[in-house]
Amino acid sequence: MSIRYRPEIDGLRAVAVLSVLVYHLKISLGGELLFKGGFLGVDIFFVISGFLITRILIAEFERERRVSLAGFYLRRVRRIMPPLLLVMICSLPVAFFLLLPSEIERFAQSLMAALLFFSNFFWFFELKEYGAQSGLLQPFLHTWSLSIEEQFYLFFPAFMALVLPRMSRRGLLSVLVALFVVSLALSVATTQLRADFSFFSPVSRAWELLAGAIMAMIPARQQDGRGSVARIVQPLALVFLVGCMLTFDLAGLDHPGLPTVPVVLATCALIYCAGPGLIVTRLLSSGPMVWVGRLSYSLYLWHFPIFAFGRLSSVETPGAADMALWIALTFALSWIGYRIVETPFRRTLGSRAFALSMTGAVALVAGFYGLSERTTLLTQGRAAELAEIYGPNDFDNERLRDVSWTPLAQLAGGEEIGAWNAHEPSRNEATQLWFGDDARRNVLVVGNSHSKDMFNALYLNRALFPGYEFARFGLDGQFPAEQMQELTDAPNYKAADIILLAPRYNTEFETLLPPVIERMKADGKEVIVVGNTVEFISPGEQPIFDWYMLQYHGKGNLDRANEIAFGAQATQVRDRNARLRDLAGALGVTYLSRHDLICEDAAKTCAIATPEGMKTMYDYGHWTIEGAQHFGRVAAERNWLPVN
Repeated sequence: MSIRYRPEIDGLRAVAVLSVLVYHLKISLGGELLFKGGFLGVDIFFVISGFLITRILIAEFERERRVSLAGFYLRRVRRIMPPLLLVMICSLPVAFFLLLPSEIERFAQSLMAALLFFSNFFWFFELKEYGAQSGLLQPFLHTWSLSIEEQFYLFFPAFMALVLPRMSRRGLLSVLVALFVVSLALSVATTQLRADFSFFSPVSRAWELLAGAIMAMIPARQQDGRGSVARIVQPLALVFLVGCMLTFDLAGLDHPGLPTVPVVLATCALIYCAGPGLIVTRLLSSGPMVWVGRLSYSLYLWHFPIFAFGRLSSVETPGAADMALWIALTFALSWIGYRIVETPFRRTLGSRAFALSMTGAVALVAGFYGLSERTTLLTQGRAAELAEIYGPNDFDNERLRDVSWTPLAQLAGGEEIGAWNAHEPSRNEATQLWFGDDARRNVLVVGNSHSKDMFNALYLNRALFPGYEFARFGLDGQFPAEQMQELTDAPNYKAADIILLAPRYNTEFETLLPPVIERMKADGKEVIVVGNTVEFISPGEQPIFDWYMLQYHGKGNLDRANEIAFGAQATQVRDRNARLRDLAGALGVTYLSRHDLICEDAAKTCAIATPEGMKTMYDYGHWTIEGAQHFGRVAAERNWLPVN
């Protein structure tokens, strides 16, 4: 069996990669993202990959009566590795000049994860940490999908090599359908239980590749696309795919799962119903679409580092000109890479030259990783440059985030405390008593990561609050029943006189909060509701303080930065706080305003910098240690907790 080239498959690749590119640009039109469902392009790629690989395996078996796994994996290495290593090597000097110390370490780790094809698991663990840097700023985040494909290829060819000599085509098709159903069921279940894990899981994605494999198993005579049904189905499938890309929203979608099934089926329909006389096939087979499709792998590899580095290097929010430059650079580098690396390394380069080239390239990337892990050579220059701009302030917001957890870590003794405690109690918080035996009023600060900030403000200024002791309990903003039980069982809760509710309240607080407060009041606790902290929308990609420092190279007036911050407040937070104040009044509990600790409405200023010039927030609204100390002093001056 020979494999007939199908140009419409390249056209379908073009649809997939272009949708992904537009999706990652994050273009907003009238408050809505353009192609907000463009992430579905990856699902289309999965179907295409399953289809093409299965065709290759079946063709080899029918021709040779065997499947050479060594040959298969050698072809995959020649196809995948040269363009990937090219992008990595070109990214190294950019990372050296641009990234912060914490960023360059994670960057180097992500390169190794991509090379070893476990990038999907690396990014699952990296991004699930609360307060992690935006995924759009991670140059090699997109390699998660390559890892899933390669993990699938680790098992699928061996499975096919085993069963093809022993099973009829119909029997094999039945097995693939059964595996498809099992994988889909697991995907739906996993997405319901842990959507972020399901997104990166090869088990949750296998059914998409298997859908393509099933298409490859259908006899070719049924794929001529000349029937009247095909003439109707193919245009409808394409319109449906484009419609999904325009309207699907990942945040509100159980993806991958049942909502993804029609997208996968539409992709299968486009493959199955293709025929030389059909208008959609002719469109997908057109010269421009085929050209983009042939570049699709390189386009996919290049676009995300270019976009990420572009955002990281931009002080202002990227505009249309920036995005146009990114797209032009993506296509230019993809075409150059396709011509000088991807095609010759795949088709014409001798085995010895190929092996030497790959060994040298891998050694270069591994050496970069080793330097980042064991030395500071890669970060000294950028760190010195930023230190001059930032003066006494730390320029690394991830480091500031980690430092903000140190008071709780010190109180917890040997237990590891960090951002993972944002939405749940530490073991120490749940089981140990922090309050002394003297006749003080004990205050338990309850909530997510923003309660950590409130605790820091009070605890670090405890000398200014005589008669009070402070403890903290991590609690999810949804107030889940199991955590509420942990809270009421905790020694600190039992000993507390005052419960200070200080989370970032979610949109359902008006429903969730009343029973929580009534339960605490029934336990004899005085309840105080602390409003949300002020959140700022930065004019650039960096938090507003950092944007200002970079904009003026550290020479700007920080009083002016505080004035700019006043106009950058997220208005929905102010509205939510007004409703929260009304709710507290209706429930008969005290309301304290975090907004008033940060902003002076009469003077139209918000303290993103302290009077001493120190940064108060390391992101949109979380407080640095210096910020917590400053806001705690303001709270004491405002007599938040009356002196006993």
